[in-house]
Amino acid sequence: MTYNVNYGNPDVAGSIDAIAEVDADVVLLQEITREWRDELQQRLAARYPHQVFHVVARAAGGLAVLSRLRIDSAELWAPPAGTGAWFPAERIVVTTTASGPVQLLNVHLRPALDQGGWVTGYLNTPPIRRKEIAAHWRHIDYQLPTVVAGDFNEDAGGRAIEFLAEHGLTRVATTGPTTWHYETWRGGVKSDLLQLDIDHVLIDGHFVARDAHVVDAGASDHRPVVVTLALK
Repeated sequence: MTYNVNYGNPDVAGSIDAIAEVDADVVLLQEITREWRDELQQRLAARYPHQVFHVVARAAGGLAVLSRLRIDSAELWAPPAGTGAWFPAERIVVTTTASGPVQLLNVHLRPALDQGGWVTGYLNTPPIRRKEIAAHWRHIDYQLPTVVAGDFNEDAGGRAIEFLAEHGLTRVATTGPTTWHYETWRGGVKSDLLQLDIDHVLIDGHFVARDAHVVDAGASDHRPVVVTLALK
């Protein structure tokens, strides 16, 4: 699972319920704060004995991994200098019971914001995300089976997705609702003003995807993305 929980989420308990209900083997989370860390540790320690939290000064930049699989290493990579990136990335290596180590890169790429606006951000930030993911990619262990997942802040045709595809990764297409939605109230009725797929899971040639869907649960503006993978 990958899930941007939204650091300002008004219903932390409900969103943790969503994580628990899916019951994935490995959960990658974005926008983790101290409060989120404390609640997740309290609620899910028994379910996920292996946990790593990276809480950073910028609230939206915190990252975490919850895992049933043993975590062999976990590194926090700073926003690459000179790219315009805002948030760090997290590289994790877990050990599978049958096939050894698997490498996961948990990302939260630059939002489509620039000078406080969405319009200029939409136009100006795609090259930033490509530079950002390219900088992280230079530090990947190319010998390990690799999954890149998280909040890409761009749709399936974005520049960061394009870069990873050029380097042998495949985006796993999902079923269900969009991964992100912006809600508004009209006439006392809540509705989605905007809907986009901006949270993604990409896999290299070591894997095959058995299932991939978006779960309409939790109170974040993002929804959990759940992918079932098998090593070839």
